[in-house]
Amino acid sequence: MGTTLHAPQPWPHITAALRSHGPRRVAIAYLDHTGPELLPLRAGDQLIVNAARSAVRAHATSPTALARFLDAGVQVLSTPNLHTGLIVTPVKVIVGPASASHASTVADETALVTDDPAAIAAAHAFLDSLTDTIEVDEVFLDSATAIWQLGRVVPLAGIGSRTRTGHDFLPTPVRRMFLLHTRDYTPTAEDETRWSAPAPGRGGPDPRYHLEWIRRNTPGADRRSRLEPGDVLLRISDDDSRLYPPAVVETGPHRLPHTRRAVVYRVRTRTDLDPIVVADAARSLVEQGHPNPRLHHDHRVISPRLRAALLRLWKL
Repeated sequence: MGTTLHAPQPWPHITAALRSHGPRRVAIAYLDHTGPELLPLRAGDQLIVNAARSAVRAHATSPTALARFLDAGVQVLSTPNLHTGLIVTPVKVIVGPASASHASTVADETALVTDDPAAIAAAHAFLDSLTDTIEVDEVFLDSATAIWQLGRVVPLAGIGSRTRTGHDFLPTPVRRMFLLHTRDYTPTAEDETRWSAPAPGRGGPDPRYHLEWIRRNTPGADRRSRLEPGDVLLRISDDDSRLYPPAVVETGPHRLPHTRRAVVYRVRTRTDLDPIVVADAARSLVEQGHPNPRLHHDHRVISPRLRAALLRLWKL
């Protein structure tokens, strides 16, 4: 076949090429509800998208489309800096639009199709190099659906953003969230030496975030409420009057010497978020359909809907 350029409406050619034998690998940054029709993938295929919080919140990547690919048996991965359209079949490489969407089908787009073996190998090598990925599963979709409903346009990688996108402050998705009474802790110099390993993937202090230490007097048998790195923590004030903004656990638990039950965690918070009065938070949650949020009690928040509603208190 050689190499062919299709323009200005390449999608019929792209879709036809994907109806060949698999397995197929697709990296395409954004997709809307028409994505599954434009990309007829099947079980055993791989789809890599940008389903980071910013892309979903801007309605550039549709959780509904991701769910349809999962139902079809496609492996779906998300990476926050993807801004390309690359399709690899056993016999072809297609370099084309970065969005599988209705808007892309009516825009002037191009797609380059080649059967050059060197190009096929280079395409696979590029996809293999995308190691900063998160697997999309049902928990991811629950979180993405809640984020989609917020619907606020924000800068995206390759669209209006002048810098490389970092990971979101909150994990994507938020799999574990706790409401807990905790105490602040001031580490000694020895504690800092033992516990303060640099956070992975960060080159230095970020003025948007603040690192804090907290202490919990936790029974050793209470493993269900033991925090882990990546957990999201909403702290309750000692007098039950205030709910502090979300913190993400970075390290811990670190057991305190000379105590039987006390452990320490390092958490990351955002400097631009303030505590909320518990009565106001409870009122907002009731209005969102959560009549008993239990804001005064230590517990793990199991419901994905309630987790999303709690984050909406700070417009996250």
